[in-house]
Amino acid sequence: IAGAPPQEPVRCQAKIRYRHPAQPATVTFTDDSTAVLKFDAPQRAITAGQAAVFYDGEIVLGGGEIRSVP
Repeated sequence: IAGAPPQEPVRCQAKIRYRHPAQPATVTFTDDSTAVLKFDAPQRAITAGQAAVFYDGEIVLGGGEIRSVP
């Protein structure tokens, strides 16, 4: 997301694999370089080291490496 991260949680569609269909989620930024991504429904096979990318329609809002999985 360009500029400072939003203070409030952001609704988005998120993907954890290239061919994975985007799924509804909420992303909350904890600081300028860290976010917590929570999917609305459980997702299979999420692994630390994978990429997560979040979208607003066709627009990429941001993404990064998954560091931990609860």
